[in-house]
Amino acid sequence: MTRVTFSSRGDMLLSVDILGHAGYAEAGEDIVCAAISSAVMLTHALLFDVQKIPVDTVIEDNGAHIRITLPQGGALTRGQDALRALRLHFTELEQNYSDFLNVMEVHEDAEDQFTVFRP
Repeated sequence: MTRVTFSSRGDMLLSVDILGHAGYAEAGEDIVCAAISSAVMLTHALLFDVQKIPVDTVIEDNGAHIRITLPQGGALTRGQDALRALRLHFTELEQNYSDFLNVMEVHEDAEDQFTVFRP
């Protein structure tokens, strides 16, 4: 299962962390992994290449781990639409493939740190 965790503070998304293989099918045939990978690549291209936001990106092939963190300041605000769209996309994908994808949001300023996001 792929676990996607968005971190937020207030109404601002700070980062997205994607961990694990979906396990829908064999490598090269897994449509869930393909959808996740494509969405992450598009989001990263939008943030880094188009909007020129210097996101902090971690990519670890071993263990299938990707994390994109927005920088503080004005760039944090400029990157919100991209991360919100990614969150919406993953949440909708989760509705169809809930055995293979789990989407959560961690609120840094909440007492209950682990809150499942639902649009």
